[in-house]
Amino acid sequence: MSNDSKNETPTSSPEAARAPRWRRRKEARPSEILAAALDIFLERGYDATRLEDIAKRAGCTKGTVFLYFQGKADLFKAAVREAMLPMIKASEQDFATHEGPIRDLLESMMRQRWEVFQRSRIAGLPSMFLADGTRFPELTRFFHDEVWSRSQSLFARVIEEGIRRGEFRPMEPLEASRSFMAPLLLGNLWKKSFTPVLDPGVDVDRFFEQALDIFFRGIVAEPHREMA
Repeated sequence: MSNDSKNETPTSSPEAARAPRWRRRKEARPSEILAAALDIFLERGYDATRLEDIAKRAGCTKGTVFLYFQGKADLFKAAVREAMLPMIKASEQDFATHEGPIRDLLESMMRQRWEVFQRSRIAGLPSMFLADGTRFPELTRFFHDEVWSRSQSLFARVIEEGIRRGEFRPMEPLEASRSFMAPLLLGNLWKKSFTPVLDPGVDVDRFFEQALDIFFRGIVAEPHREMA
């Protein structure tokens, strides 16, 4: 046996070198499909999206898509969960471990969602449901129950805790959370639908800062009053 043969390790063989890459590729496949699906759903809308196009963008066949997902509706739900639930779960964990003023936590959560709805790749989701929600009631109920309502309920719990601590005045927490979620939708509507066709449009970030100021002035137990 030559010295070269003695120094060879099992991982240097072509078969061994290929195996780890194949395993990594197979494990990554569902995420690749979900990423491609979300992009195309947001570009074309739910109705115009075809599984063939998703498979092509993900670099696989339509048959491969069906190995992981039952159909287009199942794939859409999985793509939305993949995109949205990590943020919600992280906020829930932040609430469970937060020790400072509740206002700081609430404002941080609000700003995070504003950035997501304005500048992330999933910013088109709310507008998509505004446009097509009534045509696909099953998907609309899914988005409401698993994403929108869960996030809104978290805001309500945070506001309720602020009331309990005396930081916020007595109010109905769920209604208060809806009062904040409304500017998120309006800002998203301006950004995705109105701004592209209106000149000069609306400065949505300035709108958000104003909405945030009004919101906190309305809920804090002792609102700041400007000196006359």
